[in-house]
Amino acid sequence: METRLPPGQRRVLRKIAELGEPVLAVDLARALGISRQGVRAQLRALQRKGFVRLDARPRHGTLVRLTEAGRRAAGRSLPVLGEVAAGPPAFAEGAVEAYAERLADLLPVLPGDFLLRVRGDSMVGLGIRPGDYVVVRPFEAEPPNGAVVLVLLPGEETATLKRFFRQGNEVVLRSENPAYPELRYPAGAVRVQGEVVAHLGVLPRGLRPGA
Repeated sequence: METRLPPGQRRVLRKIAELGEPVLAVDLARALGISRQGVRAQLRALQRKGFVRLDARPRHGTLVRLTEAGRRAAGRSLPVLGEVAAGPPAFAEGAVEAYAERLADLLPVLPGDFLLRVRGDSMVGLGIRPGDYVVVRPFEAEPPNGAVVLVLLPGEETATLKRFFRQGNEVVLRSENPAYPELRYPAGAVRVQGEVVAHLGVLPRGLRPGA
């Protein structure tokens, strides 16, 4: 059974998660609007309960990190409850298999990757809808045919998501929506800025009861 926390201690955990780890205790006190002595007392109590790790460094102050239990208590992790079938029906057990604390726990995220929010419906055939997020991995080499890429079009000031195909001296860019025609450009005119390696989205409103 999870330890019940006083509101003040739960507020400290949530502020650590909000500021990002590790955070200096002095910065945490400033963000919370309480004294250094007050935040130290809260952190010592949370350390005893196993919710934070404290790393005292004489020249830099005390660095604070959340434990797995601390992230759960702060509401910054999601339980992984095993698998669900997308084909034939299967029994879904309710036991917690693990906790996902960061995107990297579930997605193939590497240093240098970044998130973009999608605008427009040209990639709905892949389930990528307006308002969803994609994880983009920058690279300089030419992507393989069929890759979904972030590309800067000739004469345009903004980038777009398209499937990439190389055909001789041309690059063909295709949407995943039949309403959009394919685009053709000389290969040297197209600047690929990265490849989409993951997608984060929510169920459309029309498919969510009560939405």
